[in-house]
Amino acid sequence: MTPDVNGKRHHFSAGGLYNGLVLLIDDESRSYWNHITGEALHGELAGERLSMWGIEQSTVGSLLQSEPDLLLLISKQSRLARLISWLALKWKGKLPLGFRFTMFPSDKRLPEMTIGLGIAEGAGRFYSLDSIGEGLEDEWQGNSIRVEVDAISGVPSAVFADGSRPVQLFSRWYGFSQTFPDCEIR
Repeated sequence: MTPDVNGKRHHFSAGGLYNGLVLLIDDESRSYWNHITGEALHGELAGERLSMWGIEQSTVGSLLQSEPDLLLLISKQSRLARLISWLALKWKGKLPLGFRFTMFPSDKRLPEMTIGLGIAEGAGRFYSLDSIGEGLEDEWQGNSIRVEVDAISGVPSAVFADGSRPVQLFSRWYGFSQTFPDCEIR
């Protein structure tokens, strides 16, 4: 997302939880924003939408494979960050404490912790990691699309036949389906 609203730069931080996902809050208007759709949900700017563009997730190993001269900078984590990382490992495969209280009832079409790739445009579409397998060809909004998993990082991504990419999100089912309740599943 681009942090500009009506030509003015805004500054965002974590502001709370809603539907099991972090809400952003901007310093300028104190409006709350969905970090996946870019929509202001509450506050002075409710109904506004940030411009979206996709960011691909990867791993250092995968990036070094494609960019061997990549300069990698590593900072030391604070004690709090190390504690949070440790707790996250203990809760792996489970919803973090407090998330469930912020959520609507789960969409039962898939187990809530199913991981996959969500196409975050229109009503959305979710590809579970298992359904992608060795890769698949599909159609999305009248365009041919290829969905595959990077062999090194294990992260799925989608690309249109013309080389462009849809807005996509490597996500758990619970979060994607809470944001795109009418999404398709492949």
